[in-house]
Amino acid sequence: MIVAIIRKELLAVVRDGRLLVLAFSVFALLSGFFLASISEHQQLQQEKQAVGASAKQQWDTQGVKNPHAAAHFGIYVVKPDSPLASIDPGLRHYTGQTLWLEPHKRNGARFSPAADQGLAGRFGQAGAGFVLVALLPLLVVALAFNAVTLEREQGTLRMLHSLGVSAMQLLLGKFIGLLLAFLLVLLPVMGLAMIILYRNFDLTGDDSLRLLALGASFFIYYAVFAALAMSTSIHFNSSRLALFALLAFWSGSVLIAPRLGAAAAEVWMPIPAATAFWAAIKDDIQQGLDNDGDHEKREALFNVQLLKQYGVTRIEDLPVGYTALKRSFNDGYSERVHTLHFDRLSDAFERQSRFIHIASLLGPSIAMRSVSMTLSGMDLAHQRHFEDAAENYRHYFIGLIDDWDRERSHGTEHGAQGHDDDWASVKAFRYQSPPVGFALHHALADLLVLLAWLVAALIALLFSAKRLKP
Repeated sequence: MIVAIIRKELLAVVRDGRLLVLAFSVFALLSGFFLASISEHQQLQQEKQAVGASAKQQWDTQGVKNPHAAAHFGIYVVKPDSPLASIDPGLRHYTGQTLWLEPHKRNGARFSPAADQGLAGRFGQAGAGFVLVALLPLLVVALAFNAVTLEREQGTLRMLHSLGVSAMQLLLGKFIGLLLAFLLVLLPVMGLAMIILYRNFDLTGDDSLRLLALGASFFIYYAVFAALAMSTSIHFNSSRLALFALLAFWSGSVLIAPRLGAAAAEVWMPIPAATAFWAAIKDDIQQGLDNDGDHEKREALFNVQLLKQYGVTRIEDLPVGYTALKRSFNDGYSERVHTLHFDRLSDAFERQSRFIHIASLLGPSIAMRSVSMTLSGMDLAHQRHFEDAAENYRHYFIGLIDDWDRERSHGTEHGAQGHDDDWASVKAFRYQSPPVGFALHHALADLLVLLAWLVAALIALLFSAKRLKP
């Protein structure tokens, strides 16, 4: 019986002119946005590669100079984006794309695209991810809002009831039929997207797994709207009222909840201002952490231990460069302080992000958007992973240059010199994105929220079956 209902539902939807119009609309809209996103993504990656290559070339050809002066010239590194960022760019518009690595301090990422855009540019940021998260649920609503009310209005619900079709069989058949009809609409554009992705990017096995997980997550997301739409269609006697109720839910989930959550997070989980953040770092370096003593005490103790280590009584008699040794010591403490404060800042961002998810009570869209960003590698966790990798690279090349400065000078002299061969010997920064397991771990809470919404929607649908009357 359920198979017959599914077949009947599919035929009814296919014969309905809405499906054809929606199919063409979705294909044109999603493919257009996706092609534009692909073009933007490729252009951005080419620019990043060019910037990275140019920065490394400038570093390699600095000429003869003191190693520490060369270190202050610094190296720019850029974050490569996953091919899936063409589906959902996530936070790319708002997070810095470049890090300047220099001695003594850790810098934050710079040059966010949003900072360089005018107001008109910000209105044009909707992409494929926006269509998938915000607009396609409307397609589900358009297909399902009158799934039951139309049967009741046309009198066919009474006929089905007289034939002995149970409410559970009818709803289950309609629900499955609706999802299958929705997949028929999506399959052409999904096929086109896969072809474009595999032809334009060298997708790894990890990228394919991320893509598979992303597709499964979106299917759960749309199933939530389908179940809620079916349940709403049962509770209202009028198709118009059912449509208004579903549009209200969609507005709350897609439009209101993210803004409400963000506003609440800013009030209850504030992020320290940049001036306060850097002032706290400077103060901790000068005054010291816990019982470490202030800068002068730490440096005096270092001098005593250094003279004892090398068996001399004067700094001028050291067989290695004192300035480089002292700088390495101070930088080591500075790195410890910077790591502490940057980790606190990242944790504050994560707490704020989790707080925003309270607004998921209004709908599953916040959770779905977060899952989409995470699996696309464009969330805060992946940004933090990149910045930590860049910081490790900064430790490597600053340490290498301090070694040259230390070994090529004696005592308090400043005569160490480096050449192009030295600068070129510094390995280029190679960033390796974390595997799909990293993304799934950070998306676990949002995936659980999606599943909770699906379970709640299905339960609502099951309870609605008891109210289904001709």
